[in-house]
Amino acid sequence: MTATGQKLIITLASKNEGKRRELMHWLAQSELPIEIALNEGADDVDETGSTFLENAWLKAGQTVPVPGSCLVLGEDSGMVVDALDGRYGISPFPGLYSNRWLTPAIRDELLGRSIPNRMPLDRVTETGVTNSDLCHGVLSLMEGESNRAARYCCGMALWHTKLGKCFEALESTELRIIEGVPRGMNGFGYDPITVPFEEAGPADIPLSCERTMAELSVEEKNRISHRGRALGKLVAYLREYQNP
Repeated sequence: MTATGQKLIITLASKNEGKRRELMHWLAQSELPIEIALNEGADDVDETGSTFLENAWLKAGQTVPVPGSCLVLGEDSGMVVDALDGRYGISPFPGLYSNRWLTPAIRDELLGRSIPNRMPLDRVTETGVTNSDLCHGVLSLMEGESNRAARYCCGMALWHTKLGKCFEALESTELRIIEGVPRGMNGFGYDPITVPFEEAGPADIPLSCERTMAELSVEEKNRISHRGRALGKLVAYLREYQNP
């Protein structure tokens, strides 16, 4: 993959420390000499793509790598809730707008107030909407709804500053939206209100299907998550990667 003892630095096209930690945890299990770095000074990329993968490529191709890095990893992910398709003119909902559908006006209409973030890695949008607002907003829209089916989707793209496109993957995880209140202090995003449909396996580390994604350990979550599955494919690619 690289010269002996030489660490491969991959710039993450994101300022989300929670996402970086999740990626690094997975890569650490691979024992590959890789470091994921954030470029805190990089400009935000307009997510104008029509799919998660298109947005991942936009981020990867437009983010300036940190010094010593020639690879940029773009990742775009979100949640799709079947019963809310078409709400606020968004289809699938919230889909590509997972972090943007809840404007302050819609938040005030649904919740009446802003709810402080629960978990340290959660963010606040430029318009002042918290991640807890997003979770409670979905729960409010789902009140009385019997169809709780949802899914996480992830598009992942690796860009080389000289060679261009190197790798891409598109993965998903089937979920169910909980009833009640958000649960768990791990993860980020919609993790406190989603329960996986799937068992994590192997049998020596069982996964209760009543725990939210935010109640799972990082190891359990990575085995079934959309991002973890895409990362598994990325690791397979990086094992054969030769830095030109």
